[in-house]
Amino acid sequence: MDALPPAGGTVRDAFYQLMRDAGCRVMFGNPGSTELPMFRGFPGDMHYVLGLQEACVVGMADGYAQASGNAAFVNLHSAAGVGNAMGAIYTAFKNQTPLVIVAGQQYRALHPFDPYLFSRQVTELPRPYVKYCIEPARAQDVPLAIARAWQTAMQHPRGPVMVSVPADDWDQPCAAPPRLAGYRDIRPAADGIDALRDAIGKSERIAIVVGAAVDRDGAWEQVVRLAEACQAGVFAAPMSARGSFPEDHALFRGFLPAAGAQLRERLAGHDLVLVVGAPAFAYHVPRGTEGSHVPEGARLAVLTDDPEAAASVPEGLSVLGGIRLALEDLLQDLLQRPRHAPAPRPAPPEVSATDPLSTAYVLGSPRFQCNK
Repeated sequence: MDALPPAGGTVRDAFYQLMRDAGCRVMFGNPGSTELPMFRGFPGDMHYVLGLQEACVVGMADGYAQASGNAAFVNLHSAAGVGNAMGAIYTAFKNQTPLVIVAGQQYRALHPFDPYLFSRQVTELPRPYVKYCIEPARAQDVPLAIARAWQTAMQHPRGPVMVSVPADDWDQPCAAPPRLAGYRDIRPAADGIDALRDAIGKSERIAIVVGAAVDRDGAWEQVVRLAEACQAGVFAAPMSARGSFPEDHALFRGFLPAAGAQLRERLAGHDLVLVVGAPAFAYHVPRGTEGSHVPEGARLAVLTDDPEAAASVPEGLSVLGGIRLALEDLLQDLLQRPRHAPAPRPAPPEVSATDPLSTAYVLGSPRFQCNK
């Protein structure tokens, strides 16, 4: 690990060392005049990915963070630049993507005069779609604010955070910040896992609904083992941002609609609906959202790493914890009982080439599929 800058370094020195300490050496951005001081003596071991508009920049950082599993750093222009990015910040918030947004701000000496590009009430501008937002009271507090922002972005449920930095802060001297150290895996309460295990043991026909948190937590193997142990049909949660179960698996049952009546119809015949890593449920249209959220005769159980999703479970059982750790605990001593596998999904009809080519043909033909 590179050494931290000695006492007497600048805010800029401390910031780039914090990025190294966090395992991040790439920043995505669309800079303007209020951000230029942060680039003086730009370190040779850092990479700046320039985008032509702020929403594109946040979108690139969102994908990079999801692929790397670490928070991505984003540099946005003050005021209007953050405003331009808000649609993509909203998406990152819903995706629970960890982003550390470092936004520019006008020089502190100009703040009393309401200067051009001054961001008023800067901590309120991106809310409620950031987990944490601050403009430090002193330049010397910027590194600690960014360290806290990174820790917050990486804590479950992950998401974007923002630190606003006035342009003249970067050259100010500051003490070296403490090293970053965070351990964020959350093991669920043992009695919650026992309750899930008991519900599974008492059920004959189980539906497992998988959401994006399964993939975020690297729990594909565990959820496949659980589905096979229960002989459960597996559905993708409505509006899920990531694939979380192999779609060519014999137990995969397809994608749930974001409407209550249709969702209950798809889940009919099951006596336990176990939602793993998703809310119960994300709706898009109001049809059939009144009354129970699961078919008659079914019990709802939810395993989630999101405290808000856990608190919002409308009925049944909710367990809060990291998805991978929770599934590993759940699989231990899981009661094995004979169950019938769900009927196989009907094979899609073969589609012939037409002129012009149909969407179904392009998506289904090996000729048009990328090699992984």
